[in-house]
Amino acid sequence: MSRFLLEPCNNTLSHIAKCLALRRKLEERGHEAFLAVSSARAGFLDRIGEDRYFILPDIQEANAAPLPGFSWFRPEHFAACVRAEADLLRDLCPDAILGVFRFTGPCSAALAGIPYDSLTCGAMTPACLDTLGFEKKEPGEEKQAQALRFFRTACAKRLAPAFDSLGLPPVDDIWKLLTGRRTFLWDYPEFQPLPPTNGFHHIGPILWTNWPKQDARYDSLATLRAPVAYVAFGTGSVPAGWQEHLVQTLWRMGYSVALALGGQTEAGAEIGKKLPADPQRLAMFEFIPVELALPHADLLVCHGGQGLVFEALRQRIPIFVLPMQPEQSQNGVCLERIGCGKRLLRGTVFGDYATDFDSAFLSRPETELAEEMQSFLGDSGLSARLHLAAAHLARYRGTDSLAEFMETP
Repeated sequence: MSRFLLEPCNNTLSHIAKCLALRRKLEERGHEAFLAVSSARAGFLDRIGEDRYFILPDIQEANAAPLPGFSWFRPEHFAACVRAEADLLRDLCPDAILGVFRFTGPCSAALAGIPYDSLTCGAMTPACLDTLGFEKKEPGEEKQAQALRFFRTACAKRLAPAFDSLGLPPVDDIWKLLTGRRTFLWDYPEFQPLPPTNGFHHIGPILWTNWPKQDARYDSLATLRAPVAYVAFGTGSVPAGWQEHLVQTLWRMGYSVALALGGQTEAGAEIGKKLPADPQRLAMFEFIPVELALPHADLLVCHGGQGLVFEALRQRIPIFVLPMQPEQSQNGVCLERIGCGKRLLRGTVFGDYATDFDSAFLSRPETELAEEMQSFLGDSGLSARLHLAAAHLARYRGTDSLAEFMETP
């Protein structure tokens, strides 16, 4: 029996969900698996009955943002998070650590002398040569490339005092902190190609199925009139008006809508005030597990989060992406490359500032959006491409493969 510590970055519940899925698998195989989360995420775990966890500070708490920003990499706060992790490691003495998008993980593991593995997406590693969210020569590509280069190197330089105080060698690129002795990728090479990289292992998507359930309301899915569009933007905040604009567009196309609010109940209340109540055309849910929603869906509109994207591809459902950060925009590019999806918003340059993607999407008329989506859905080769993507995904075992790797020193 081995002992493991699982450390997710707390910027999204999906990182924590991956740890929960892996913990369950490791415990089924006879191991001890411990989870550490930020204090802000403890209430969610309690709510779903996952009450076994340690509390650790997280650099994400600097601004509670869903994507990394300069404030995440303040030297004093970064070093304090590393020291707190190292203290827990010395007390717990795990045989190995798995960090999920955890920038501080390799540092605390080095201080405690414990092997460290990383779980992340291929796009946010030094091996990725793409400019996130852009094809080569696409308008805005060079500006985004410059912004990302500056962010990655400037944050690394900013952390120099933290590394010095911890007695650790500095890095010249913060993406290097998302790698470990073994770097596991939850995506796959047909989706996000990477050059061959020593220590990188594609394991495929990791699915967790214990999201909060509203059993009394799921029967409203069956009430929706076919065809059905499933709309979901994860658990982050969504720009005001996006859902309403999408619902109106999808209604124009003849679709009814299953809308997952990701915990944003206030947004749901506002939508309910603005759209006519029609249980055959619109059903809203605080959370809805993908395994319940996707069997009813004929298309998916989402933020581009990989967990949701891959589950839709498994079920051969076409995908439209409205990204809110570079990695999500990159997933839209990847979907276009394999011919299984389309970006509804492109050319957005994301930086550590308030990007005006809200009005950019809202400025697109419903008729224009509907025509673009209908044209893609009418492509005669779409069905074959979706079947090929599902076949590629079927080769990967996700959680089982990761657990087997963790068992191997």
